[in-house]
Amino acid sequence: MILKYLLDASALVPLVTKAGKRLLIWATHENIITTDLAIYEACNSLWKLATQLKNISLKDALDTTATIKELIDKEVIQTVTFERLDLSRTLRIASEEELTFYDASYIIAAENAEAILVTEDKTLRRKASKHVKTTTYTNLERSVF
Repeated sequence: MILKYLLDASALVPLVTKAGKRLLIWATHENIITTDLAIYEACNSLWKLATQLKNISLKDALDTTATIKELIDKEVIQTVTFERLDLSRTLRIASEEELTFYDASYIIAAENAEAILVTEDKTLRRKASKHVKTTTYTNLERSVF
């Protein structure tokens, strides 16, 4: 059975940086999905890691950004645009769960795709688990790679 995983930015960056070429093999057996805005958040995290925190080199950040783009272009990672989300339902979930609209959009996107939400954000995972299946990137990595 093919599983679907919707990754937020906290899961997307380590997936791309740690999985490397294994991601291409894994993606033939599973569907990897993210929101279009998560791409911006992931790339912003890479920028911050390279330029402000100096945890990685700019070259590594650029290489990872290029890899993300390539994986999206090849549809290894599929993106859900915000236009495909029910914005009213997203706002309701955000209000009910006291989440940002942005975080609630991950729940709605996972719901729509019938996907497991993958996040390292403990609060989002706890609140999202009332609506969709959730896991951490760490657990995903252990079970898949």
